[in-house]
Formats: sequence, C-alpha cells, structure tokens
Amino acid sequence: MTAGREEIAVLDDPDLEEMKEYDGIGIFVPGTLLEREVSLKSVALVLVGAVFFSGLIMMFMLVPMIMEGLVRIDLNTGAVYFEPFAFLLLTVAELGFVVPPMYYVRKRGLRARSLGVKDMADMRKIAQGLGMGALMLGANFVFTYLMQWLLGTTGGTGEESMFRGVTPSELVLWIVVMFVVVGFSEELLFRGFMQRRLEIYFRSRRTHYRELALVITSLVFAAVHMDLVGLPARFVLGLLLGYLAQRQDYSIAGASVAHGLNNAIVVVFATMGY
Repeated sequence: MTAGREEIAVLDDPDLEEMKEYDGIGIFVPGTLLEREVSLKSVALVLVGAVFFSGLIMMFMLVPMIMEGLVRIDLNTGAVYFEPFAFLLLTVAELGFVVPPMYYVRKRGLRARSLGVKDMADMRKIAQGLGMGALMLGANFVFTYLMQWLLGTTGGTGEESMFRGVTPSELVLWIVVMFVVVGFSEELLFRGFMQRRLEIYFRSRRTHYRELALVITSLVFAAVHMDLVGLPARFVLGLLLGYLAQRQDYSIAGASVAHGLNNAIVVVFATMGY
C-alpha cells in the first residue's frame, strides 16, 4: 500500500489508527483495540457523565467561594455575580470533562491516543491549529454580531463587564487556562472522544458518515454551552474544529491550539471592553 493510500485508509476508518504502531512487529490481536461495536448509548453516557462530573467539581468549588465573597447571589433576582478570579477558578473545573472519556478507554484496554492525545508536539499540526484559530476568531465575531443584530441585542455578551476588572496577572492565567484546560479538555471530549466514536458508529450504517458525525458533534458542542446568542457561532466553530481533527487523523493537537487561541483572544478583547 502506498503512503497516499495509507493516509486515505486511516482517514476513512478511524479504527485503523489504533493498529498503526503494531505494523511490522506481529503482536496485534484483531479485536483487542478496535471499537467496531461502539454504541450511541455509550457515547451519550460518557458525554452526560463528563458534563455531570465537571458540574459536580464546580459545585464543590462554589461553596467556599460564596463564603469568601468571591461569588455573590442576589436573593431578590436570583442573579449570580462572579469576581473575575472566581470565574477563572471555576473554569478549571472543565478538567472534569477528561475523566469519563479516560475511564471509557481504560476500561476497554485502549490508550490516551485513542482520545486524540498523540503528536501533541507536532509543529505542523500546531501551525495548522494557529491558522484555524485565526479563522475561527473571524467566524466567531461575524456570527455573534449577526445573532445580536437579529435578536436586537447590543453591547456584546455581558462578559466584558466582568473581564474589565481583570489584572494583568489574571489575564495571563486566563490565557494559560484557555489553552491548557479549556481547549484541551473540550477537544478531548468532543472531537477526540465523541466525534471519533460517532464516525466509527455511523461508518457501517450511513453514507456520508464523516459529515454526519461532524454535524452532530458540532450541534452538541454548541448546545452544551447554553448560550442562545452564541449558538450559531459555536456550531460553526465546532465544524471547523471537527474538520481539523479529521484532517489530523483525530489528533487533538491542532484543534486544542485553535480552540485555545480563539478563546484567549476573546478574553483579551473582553478585558478591553469589546
């Protein structure tokens, strides 16, 4: 098989990626690492578990923050107000997204690379991620502006007022968190786990299974953020991130960088009042 055909084969069948490092050493046992029988139920359970686990961590963190006055609740209106540093710490709870997918692969004898944690230092993938991140940023602003215009809202998403009080050191921490925590954990869950498994599931059942997995994952990714104004923008961002993950044989290296870059620059603009 030529190198070109090999690449097409891997892109066409995500399970073949698990066999790559066994080529030539003769110890691969068919069926030990493959996920041909992955079910929609297992995908849904891991996704729900990830959101629940992250939320549970957040709830445990909220109690001491409320006691310290970092989070305030208006009992009359029910509105919740966060100090910038408190919101930063709560964002770290997204690391909970990683736990259920890791449990899933460990239980099945798979490795972290089956969740896309591979080639993370590949400079070509990172460069592609930076380019995609710039494209995402433009799409983010365009679609958010269009939604604000359609809904008749003005002045952004409301987060800029909170970020305006961010200190330089907190801004640096926000940027680090966006790359290391948010970009990595969300890409591992949505692209490395969910999209890859949906593609495997639909491969023997549907035509255009790659596109179907991409669209479904992007819709779920957008909906999980629970933001009506940002829904179309996040759906488009999900499509771009999912496409990049597919092109990189489901390594999340480029997608994590792209995701982190988009979010970090959005935070920077928010601190400037935009």
